[in-house]
Amino acid sequence: MKTFYTSIVVLFIAFSFSAKKIVFQEKINTLVATYIGPTENQDYKFVDDDGVAYLFYDKSKNINFEKEDDSKMNKKFIVTWKNKLVEEYNSVGQKTGEKITVKTILSIKVK
Repeated sequence: MKTFYTSIVVLFIAFSFSAKKIVFQEKINTLVATYIGPTENQDYKFVDDDGVAYLFYDKSKNINFEKEDDSKMNKKFIVTWKNKLVEEYNSVGQKTGEKITVKTILSIKVK
């Protein structure tokens, strides 16, 4: 009987860890929007057809997309992105010790 209870506890713990993995899976999002240009904070700014603005903190390293490229401004793009946690910095560039959630571009192509 003791072995049975031990087995149940071990299975419960294993199930708890596997359930957490499912909860924390990254959600990949897709957006069709017009590139407006960089913001004052140097985020990538896109606006969808409903007028909703999306600010992206950064992009994957394999993407060749410059913020200040005038040829890309006011063009529609299909943007695939995800949220990620990054260190927060104060106004003088020092880490605050906090983490914030930002959007990062995974892929981008002209629509």
